[in-house]
Amino acid sequence: MKIKISILFIAFVHILSLGCYAQKKDVIKFSINVESKNLNFGDYIPAKIAFTKDIQQNFKIKYRGNSSSGYNKKSFSLKFPEKIAFRNLDSAYKWKLNADYIDKTLMRNKLSYDLFKAFSKDNISPKINYVLLKLNGSPQGIYVLTQRVDENLLQLNKNDSSSRIFKAPPISIPTENHSQKHKNYIAYSQWNPFYENFSERAKEKLIKQAYYNQRYPKIRQSDKKKDIHKITEFIFSSSDNDFSNSKIFNSFFDIENIIDWHLLLLVTNNADGLIKNFYIYKQNKNEPYKFCPWDYDHSFGRDGGGHLDLTSFIDISQNKLIDRLIKTNAFNYKEKLYDKFLSLKKDKVLTYPSINKMIKKNIRLIKPHIKQNENIWPLNNMLQFEESNFKKEIALIKSWIKNRLPQVEAYLLELNATANRK
Repeated sequence: MKIKISILFIAFVHILSLGCYAQKKDVIKFSINVESKNLNFGDYIPAKIAFTKDIQQNFKIKYRGNSSSGYNKKSFSLKFPEKIAFRNLDSAYKWKLNADYIDKTLMRNKLSYDLFKAFSKDNISPKINYVLLKLNGSPQGIYVLTQRVDENLLQLNKNDSSSRIFKAPPISIPTENHSQKHKNYIAYSQWNPFYENFSERAKEKLIKQAYYNQRYPKIRQSDKKKDIHKITEFIFSSSDNDFSNSKIFNSFFDIENIIDWHLLLLVTNNADGLIKNFYIYKQNKNEPYKFCPWDYDHSFGRDGGGHLDLTSFIDISQNKLIDRLIKTNAFNYKEKLYDKFLSLKKDKVLTYPSINKMIKKNIRLIKPHIKQNENIWPLNNMLQFEESNFKKEIALIKSWIKNRLPQVEAYLLELNATANRK
C-alpha cells in the first residue's frame, strides 16, 4: 500500500512540476520530439514534450489550420493525457499552438481577445501565452499558446441538453440555402487535395462537421443543425415586430454581447470576422446565444494576406444579424452602440494610451526573442513585408489605432444621427 501511495504521490508531483515550471516563466519553453514525417492535419500522433531539460511527458500532436496550412511555419494542436495549466491559463487537455506567421507582431489575436474581455466582465475569449518552441531539437521561434474554445472555456452547463457551441456557423445564409450549401461543403471536402492524407476516421469527422461546424455536444451524440435553421429563420424571415420584440429576440441572442462584438469588429477592422472567425454558444436553456471571437490576425491595419489595409471600413452588411439590427434600429441599437463606445472611451478602455499599454506589455514578453524568431522566419520572404520588421510593424499598429478610434467614433455618431433623423 505504501508503495502505491508513493507512486501516486510521485506522479502527482511530476504533473504539478510541469505546470509550476510553466507558471514561473514569462515565455514558456516547449521542446517537442515527434516523427515529423508522420505529422498531418487530420489525426493526432504520439510525441513527447519537455518543459525542462530532464522531464518529458507523452502527449499527442497534429498540424492545424486552413489557409495558414501553406505557410512554412506550421501551427499545431496538442492533446495531453491529463489536464495541464500554463501560467494564467486554465487547465485543459487540449491546446492550440499557433504560429501566427502572417502577423509579424505576434499580438493581433491577443490584443483583440483582451479587448473583448475588457468590454464586459460577461464576455469570454481565449487567453494567450507566448512559447519558445524547439521541434526535434531545432529552434522554431515564438509561438502563441492559445486556450481552446470549448465547453470549459465558455462555461457551459454540461448537464443541460440545451448547451451548444458552433464554430463559424452559417447564420448569414438564408435557411432555404442551407441544404445545398451543406452538400457543396461535403463534396468540397471529398475532392480537395488538402484532405487526401486524412484517415477515414478524420474524413468522416470532417464530413459530419462540415458547414454547420457543431463543436458541442459531439455530433455523433446529438446533431443540432436544426438550431442553425431556427436562428437563420429568425434573422431572415421574422417580421420586424417579432425581430424587435425583446422577449423573442432575447430568446435567441444577448444584445449587449452583440454590441461588444460589433465594436470589436469595427475597432479591429477584421473583415474575416463578419461571417466566420467566431463561435456562438449557449450556456444553458435559460441563456441566449453569445459570440466569442476567434482568429483576429487579419486586423489592425493588415488584411487577410498580410497586405496593408489602412483606410477601409468593413462592410458590416455582410453580417445579416448586425445588418438587420442597424436597418430596423431594434432596441435603439444605433444609440446603444454609440453609447457603449463612449462609455468604453470614458472608462479608458477604448483609448490609444490604454491599448498602447497593452501593446507594451506584450513587447516586454517577446522582444528578447524577436531577433531569433526573425532569423528563423525572416520578414522579407513575403512581398508585403519586404520593407518591414518587428519595430516597424508595432509602429504601424500604434499609428493605425491612433487614427482608427476617432474614425470609429465619427462613424458611430453619424449612424446614431441617422436614427434620430427618422
